Amino acid sequence: MMPHTVEISIDIIDKIKAVCGDTDLQVGDTGKYAHDETLDLVFPFDLVVKPSSPEEVASVLKICNAHGISITPRGGGSGVTGGALPVAKGVVLSLERLNKVLEINKADSYAVVESGVVTRTFCDAVEKEGLYFPIVPTSADMSFVGGNVSENAGSINSCKYGTTGDYVLNLEVVLPNGEIIWTGTNVEKDVAGLNITSLMVGSEGVLGVITKVVYRLIEKPKKEINLLLGFESIQAACRMVAHIPKAAIAPPSAVEYLGPEAIALCQKHFKEDFLLTQEVIKCHLLIQLEGKDDGDIYRQLEEIYSLAQGHTSHEMVVAQADAEKQAVWKIRKGLGAALTANNRKYRDIDITVPLSKIEQYIANVNTLAHQYQLEVIMFGHILDGNLHTMVIMDVDVDHKAMESAIRAIYSQAIHMGGTLSGEHGIGYLQKGLMPLQFPSAYLDLIKSIKHTFDPKGILNPQKII
Repeated sequence: MMPHTVEISIDIIDKIKAVCGDTDLQVGDTGKYAHDETLDLVFPFDLVVKPSSPEEVASVLKICNAHGISITPRGGGSGVTGGALPVAKGVVLSLERLNKVLEINKADSYAVVESGVVTRTFCDAVEKEGLYFPIVPTSADMSFVGGNVSENAGSINSCKYGTTGDYVLNLEVVLPNGEIIWTGTNVEKDVAGLNITSLMVGSEGVLGVITKVVYRLIEKPKKEINLLLGFESIQAACRMVAHIPKAAIAPPSAVEYLGPEAIALCQKHFKEDFLLTQEVIKCHLLIQLEGKDDGDIYRQLEEIYSLAQGHTSHEMVVAQADAEKQAVWKIRKGLGAALTANNRKYRDIDITVPLSKIEQYIANVNTLAHQYQLEVIMFGHILDGNLHTMVIMDVDVDHKAMESAIRAIYSQAIHMGGTLSGEHGIGYLQKGLMPLQFPSAYLDLIKSIKHTFDPKGILNPQKII
């Protein structure tokens, strides 16, 4: 199903120009559309097209399908598994001009939004209307709504609110043959027919091009408080987290882990002291609590404080004012800049394992890092069991050893009952790892679904399978 590289003739270019116009088509561009945020991978392509409506998307797909031309849908380019890389050349279909929030329906608590809207723009528009969309990935200033759906993106709040797919009611999708369909309805309860909406969520652009999203919205919590806890051992932090689901409180809206290497990296990069960074403290937990009123928040705070007393002797930092919140989140928010300083490259492994296995997973990774002499930094969504495991790719790294270590990390996580990806998807980078998790019958089923939607294999080739 891998399409051959097809020469795009002047005649085909003229047909696409007739659809989108000269100003929204670039020929032979190897600029930003040739890469996303995946390592330093760059793939040249033939054309980039920027349609402004679903009908234009459909016309472009019809042309490419008729001539067997590969087409790579592209959102904001924030992915880290190569989902937007044009690995088979052909056409890059950028959705940046489909950038309107079409409707915010307060009566029925949903929004209709085009797929090229920047996540932050969408969230701000919703909150202005007094509603809330809780899944805001760290790439919100860059990522597009359609890309979030295609990857079923998560966020620091997923331990309470789930992932993007939990809020998708309906999708407008253009199929590879150019047909435009709606996958469902804009109501909460709908069991008519097969659930094509759920099939499209997380499909990474291999089945169709998402052009509109209908999101379910909720009421925003009225109160929020943030806590920072320091621990003298990783084991103590993991064991406290394991007790949180058993506590008689509402689930925290975030529980983030910061390992010793992450704390040290930020201290070195920013050259400053942070809260709870005494030498004896090895790791942090960041906990965010939400509630309907002050009483609700303080009941949760008391429960967390009680839990913490059994696992750390250090005082918990409580942040309520904005400046206090910024201080407790400073390491977590600064990690991106610290990780990418000095052109540093890293492989982001975002496995998820059962919560009961988190402590063992961290220990296994540290053992492998020592064995293969690699620098590994761990942090992230620990209550989900979804830890970001960053394998640093310095110039002196032994790449063969690094690949062996990475495969071992994935293998051990899957052996624990985990999964290859909690939120970043499979894309181009991780497709070779799929047999570690899935039997051949499952992979064959995925291939058959792909063939049903896209028999010529033109759409986002060489991704997932």
